[in-house]
Amino acid sequence: MKIELPEKTPWDSGYSIFRRRIDEQLQLGGMDSSFIDDDVLLPYYRAGESEIYVLGALGCPVGM
Repeated sequence: MKIELPEKTPWDSGYSIFRRRIDEQLQLGGMDSSFIDDDVLLPYYRAGESEIYVLGALGCPVGM
């Protein structure tokens, strides 16, 4: 399944794209992303971890 992301705008930061990809994967898995806040995600983003790694580390289904 190919996921199409909205076109990147000049105002998008790397973190906002990272967050959006995680939110989209959670939605595809039928989960609500409201339980994951920026305080949880920022350390993963700063460490350069992939979205798939973060989802797995949080116990969320990956690759749905």
